[in-house]
Amino acid sequence: MNLTTALQRMEELLGLMDEWNTKGNEGFGRDKWDRITALYGEIEDVIHQFEGTESIKVETLRGGAPTTHKDWVSAGWLSGRTHHSHAGRTQLVKVMSKVRARLADPGAPEAPTSIDQLLRALRRFRECCPFIESPPANERQVQDIIWVMLRAQFDRLDREDTLPRFGLKSYRPDFGVPDLRTLLEVKYVGAKTDLAAIQEEILADVPGYLNSGNSYAGLVVFVYDASHKLLDSRKFVGDLRSVTGISDVVVIPGIGNR
Repeated sequence: MNLTTALQRMEELLGLMDEWNTKGNEGFGRDKWDRITALYGEIEDVIHQFEGTESIKVETLRGGAPTTHKDWVSAGWLSGRTHHSHAGRTQLVKVMSKVRARLADPGAPEAPTSIDQLLRALRRFRECCPFIESPPANERQVQDIIWVMLRAQFDRLDREDTLPRFGLKSYRPDFGVPDLRTLLEVKYVGAKTDLAAIQEEILADVPGYLNSGNSYAGLVVFVYDASHKLLDSRKFVGDLRSVTGISDVVVIPGIGNR
């Protein structure tokens, strides 16, 4: 979607938000709520492009597990808990202002890329490996492939060897994408790998990575499942996604020998 169209969608979304704030539920039918959802879906990537992403947990109406949202617009208007609606409106207005500035000066420096671009690249791991001599046999080989994949897309990409040490225990993640304020941790699941141990390692590392006074705000976990131990990865992924600071988890099944 081009920025001119995105701005039109945002203006319509802002109008619906303000209408709800004025009228409440009275006269605000399901069709308008559906339109809010549709408009957000169209502009979600633009919001993340200009504002980045967060991990915002919102308690559900009936006391169930909290939902996690990547921006305040979603947390305020798609969660069902509109106590975040002011923050959502504020963020939307900020993005609209940035888009207008970009349209007025197309030569201005590009906005940071979105974390969604990082996730899309990681999910194409298998597609990037058809011509490698043999499937990756350890974590370092997985990292080497990821380095090539990401370096082609991001101007700034730090690897473990060049990243600073984090915290008193000298935590050192595998990659850092400074423009996204995001770290990337790579895990390799082999025949002798204990999945519970991997989860514990990640949980132990997150505070060290993100609470060390550095500029990074989130962690993406990439798991290469060489031994196909995660045939149904939903619980593994869900448990890690629920951890504050973890932006997302990508699990890739191992590539078979040919």
